[in-house]
Order: sequence, then structure tokens, then C-alpha cells
Amino acid sequence: MPRFFVEEEIPADATTWGITGDDARHIRIVLRMIPGDELTLCDGHRTDIHARILAVTDDVVELSLGERQENQTESPLEIWLFQGLPKSDKMDAIIQKTVELGVSRIIPVACERSVARIEAKDAVRKTERWNKIAREAAKQCGRGQLPVVEAPVSFREAIRLATETDLALIPWENERNQSIRHLLTSTEPRLIALQKSGQRPRVAVLIGPEGGFSMAEIDYALAKDLKPVTLGRRILRTETAGPAVLAMLGYQFEPF
Repeated sequence: MPRFFVEEEIPADATTWGITGDDARHIRIVLRMIPGDELTLCDGHRTDIHARILAVTDDVVELSLGERQENQTESPLEIWLFQGLPKSDKMDAIIQKTVELGVSRIIPVACERSVARIEAKDAVRKTERWNKIAREAAKQCGRGQLPVVEAPVSFREAIRLATETDLALIPWENERNQSIRHLLTSTEPRLIALQKSGQRPRVAVLIGPEGGFSMAEIDYALAKDLKPVTLGRRILRTETAGPAVLAMLGYQFEPF
């Protein structure tokens, strides 16, 4: 069933709703839906609402609202991915795949070895495009919340934000002692305790660009108590590492 996000929370007593803008055009022109067809509305607060189309015009799709239920697809973790800016269109694929795997927040990071550089005048346009990719991926995979892609930040700002989470890890190819499996296993009791207290644990993941992090960046991250981990014996590409970590977090913490 087609799925559409709305920007605001739909009141509990609402019986009708109108979809406008790009989503309305998509319903009318691409999906060719007509009165009587059904779809799912998601208010971004993990509430799915069954809806039936009442009328389709050039400007708005009128809906009759039906049963509401809590969305069950969200990760028990709030995962923040700090992605070193990659070359070309790799960021598009990283956003798409990590949204499918449960990421909550994606923050592009300008690292010392980032080949790609985004000028301030281009940042707004690129961020809007990235958020559109995230929105489409969230609709496709049935997410209950809409992940956000933020404007690029400096490495030091990324570290400052990462330290606000309950667990901040930084995969590094030169780490030899601590595997991500060991770290997740050792921290699982603390994160589960946070869940039981009604909180949603926040986990930060920092991924370097194509050339990896510089030694100065690693030293700074470790001084701020980020946890270095190895992802295994093989060195992963920047567009592979983020989705790999998200999959590992899902395996460890999501109920199957």
C-alpha cells in the first residue's frame, strides 16, 4: 500500500485530511490513484493511519481517515550517522541504504581527506536533495519516522555532537584490539537499561571518507572518548562501512 508522510502530527479526532504539493501530484499523475483507493499516512511520530481517497483534484487529494496503529518498523536505537563527505554520488546510495537500515539522523562531515568539498552556496540545495532521497527511501521501506539529513559540519563539530549520545563509535582500519561485536556486547546491558527506563538510546557512528580519517582526527576523537572499533579483517569502502555498521546494530538490538 502506498505510504506518505505528513509534516505535522494529525489530531486524534481528525476524520479527514488533505495531501497537497509533490505527494498529491505523485498520487494523481504517477500512481494514477482514484477515489476509493487506499493508502497509509504516517505523521512522523510512529503512527500509521489507514486512509481512503475521497476526491482527487489538481491541487489536493482528500482522504477519509480510518484505523490508527503504532508503526512497528523503527529501530529501538536512535542512530546518528556522521558520514565523511564522499566523492561523486556515493552520498545518495549511503543515505538510501542507511535509511532502509534504520538510521535516524545523517550528518555529512568535512574531513581532512575528503576530496569532495561543498561550498556554502551549494549546501542548501544539496541538503534539500539528500532529504528528498531520505524521504523516498523511508516511504519505500515502511519507516514510522522520517530520517533527517543535515547540512555538512566540520570534523570538530561532528565530534561535539557525537559526544551528546549514549555511545559514540568510530570504525578505524588501524584498530586491532576492539571489534564492534565486542563493544556492542559489552555496552548492550547499559543501552537496554536505558530502553527499560523509557528512553531511546542514541548511538553515534563516525565513518571516514575515501582516504579514511587522518591521525590528527583519530587522536582528537579518542581524546573526546569516542570508541575505536574494527569492522573485521577487510577494509571497507566508505559507502559500505556505514550500512555495514547499521546492519550490525540491527542484528544486535532489534527484535526479530
